[in-house]
Amino acid sequence: MKLGLKEIIILAIVTIFSFPITYLLMLFATGNAHLELTKPVGAQQEQEKKVRQARTNPHLDSLAMEHSNAFMALQDERAAVEAKKQEMQQEEARLNMLKQEVETKTGDLAGERAKIEKLVGVSDSLDKKRIGQLAKVYSAMRAAEAARILETLDDNLIVKILGAMSDDRQKAKIMSALSPEKATKVSEKMGKAAGKS
Repeated sequence: MKLGLKEIIILAIVTIFSFPITYLLMLFATGNAHLELTKPVGAQQEQEKKVRQARTNPHLDSLAMEHSNAFMALQDERAAVEAKKQEMQQEEARLNMLKQEVETKTGDLAGERAKIEKLVGVSDSLDKKRIGQLAKVYSAMRAAEAARILETLDDNLIVKILGAMSDDRQKAKIMSALSPEKATKVSEKMGKAAGKS
């Protein structure tokens, strides 16, 4: 196939003019180009005017402001509730810690109280033993000598010593040998002690 100069020129012109059309068709087919039809200039201006009016509508502006204020108030209230919730959780943790500390201290105090009661029991038993021994000593003494010594002691101790004596006759002799004031005080205290038991 031999082409002449005239045919080559025609072929080149057709190729030059058909290339852009073929290229555009390929772009449309692959989706890299698309055709956009616009509204007439008057319709577009009318649409823009409506948008501007909607933006400057005082009623819509006030509604938007109210919604914005309500939203901000809701956000503030939500933040306040969260802060209060955090505060309450911290307070609850502190109260639980204090409760645990009180329970520990209560247990410690109960242990200390048991120790003290044991010591008081031991002290009471030693005190009773000591008073019993003194009662034996004063029972063995003559009443006048025992009364002279007892006169110098505390009234409560005298009551305990006389209460521990088993011999009522010796108690009576010692009481009669005491001074009248001391005997009166001791008798009153012995009566009160007998009323309690």
